[in-house]
Amino acid sequence: MNTHSHTVAEFTFLNALSAIAIAFAFITIMSLLKEPTRQKVNALIIAGAGAVYWSGGLGLWEFLFGALMIFVAYKGLKHKYFIGIGWLLHTVWDILHHLYGNPIVYLAPTSSAGCAVCDPVIAIWFFMGAPSVFDFFKKRKLMTS
Repeated sequence: MNTHSHTVAEFTFLNALSAIAIAFAFITIMSLLKEPTRQKVNALIIAGAGAVYWSGGLGLWEFLFGALMIFVAYKGLKHKYFIGIGWLLHTVWDILHHLYGNPIVYLAPTSSAGCAVCDPVIAIWFFMGAPSVFDFFKKRKLMTS
């Protein structure tokens, strides 16, 4: 891991707000899927999230992390909290890449830091059971009627 020529891009408040907006957009889009499809699709996404940084500058660790994420994704097929754990693991990986490796999106130097803000929001949603946001609004409408 060569960190001598790595420059850490500045991450601003606007970058953080954008990342949170992306998390809410992701949650809204995923809410369109019915269970158990939502859980299965997100387990697959976690498996893929373990591979997005391959060749990202951290050497063999990239592949070991990918293997760990495949295991977590497999467990996520049965238990949603494993998908939340996967998002938190990816958050740590995002921070490491922001500080020492290559960004997740080559042309966006703050993309890994943004991902590190976005991922925990999604993880919290999974720790809550990944409820559909549309069900939340339906329940509120019934309560006010």
